[in-house]
Amino acid sequence: MRLQGAFATVLVMAAVVLAVGVRPWIAESAEAPATSGSVSTALAVPAVPPGAFALTVLYVYDGDTIQAQIQAPNEIVTTSDPIRVRLIGVDTPEGTPTPECWADDARRHLGAMLPEGSTVWAAPDRDTEDDYGRRLFELWTDDGRFVASELVSAGDAEAIRIRPNVTHHELLAQLETEARAAGRGRWGACG
Repeated sequence: MRLQGAFATVLVMAAVVLAVGVRPWIAESAEAPATSGSVSTALAVPAVPPGAFALTVLYVYDGDTIQAQIQAPNEIVTTSDPIRVRLIGVDTPEGTPTPECWADDARRHLGAMLPEGSTVWAAPDRDTEDDYGRRLFELWTDDGRFVASELVSAGDAEAIRIRPNVTHHELLAQLETEARAAGRGRWGACG
């Protein structure tokens, strides 16, 4: 009787381990990307997280940096002064001092997604500021598009990994691979 009880316990534990281990994989692979455009990755594009906060876009500096103003100060952004925001996980060609190939195109695309005066939703990863005093955030458009994935998928940006802010690096790296293979944006125009 004790042997049957032990065997039943082992079977129950194995079922729990399988359910816990398989469930995230099923959820991740079953979700359709929550973005428009040519995103064809099997990884889920993240939706706006519950803790995201609203910023008003004031200016687009280049393809990966904006100036914005917090709509309601919070524990992450405590000032109502304009802040410079650097997108986490992406890098676009530099526009100054001499514009690199595709810099203007990347800036135009970001400006079209985040026009001046629009609302953008921001959330931190781990570090919230870089060595240059820029705030580091992941951004979503007011209609829920994940900005970094849109830029990388269009070929405007490459995926970069700067620890500890690497939550979505795997997704962005996969999107970059697809954009390069398809010759989208800078990958087809800049050689």
